[in-house]
Amino acid sequence: MTHNSRKEKEHFQFSYEDVMASATLQDLTSLIKALSHIKKEGSFRRMLDLGCGYGGLTKYVADFLGIYEIYGIDIDEQRLEKAKKRGIKVYKVDLNNEPLPFPNNYFDVVTSFGVLEHLTSYDNIIAEAHRVLTKKGYFIISMPNLASWVNRIALLLGYQPRDVEISQRISPGILPLYGGGGIGHIHSATLKAMKELLEFYGFDIVLVKPLAPKIKNKLVLVIDKVLGRFASLSRRFIIIAKPKPLISLRGTKI
Repeated sequence: MTHNSRKEKEHFQFSYEDVMASATLQDLTSLIKALSHIKKEGSFRRMLDLGCGYGGLTKYVADFLGIYEIYGIDIDEQRLEKAKKRGIKVYKVDLNNEPLPFPNNYFDVVTSFGVLEHLTSYDNIIAEAHRVLTKKGYFIISMPNLASWVNRIALLLGYQPRDVEISQRISPGILPLYGGGGIGHIHSATLKAMKELLEFYGFDIVLVKPLAPKIKNKLVLVIDKVLGRFASLSRRFIIIAKPKPLISLRGTKI
């Protein structure tokens, strides 16, 4: 962790629940590097976090970007209640099927950290994110990488990829280095697939960064230092996208 990111983390108090619920939070250095790319673009007024959980990471990102009007979506009422206490305007929404309760072009930043892998389909959440974003807004995603070097080795050896669960009670067939029961990950995607899906729904890709959450296995940490530097092979990745500019009949951007 860099000096600046360590200082930022020490300044902001995360709860134990925040840390345990968010793999993205466990690699704050990579997240800060990605956010720094858009922070210099100007000021932002409103932010929406899709899957805000307890609100710790939501509030941290908003503070880092200088955003004071913060909204959060989640399906868990207990988590929403705790996020509300952090000053976040919360809404209970089923991101698989329901539209977002906001008008078009309303948010400057929409985030989704570690949520997509819990959904049965990505269509609704991505289409709705595009709808509520301003023309110059940003969509920031972090999620597991189906084509990570770990999953490639797992499949080669006959193991089940960690983020494609076939049971809600146990995690059969996964590599021993993971352990634990099911965590509700229905499926994940490759970086290539996510790029194509975002472009289909009207986004341009601005930035892609690898993400490496904490893990105790020393061998994984060593390999991560080599292969984890590439977003297409990293265990998780961050994507920053923005709506494609509209083209007028004269061929100029609107």
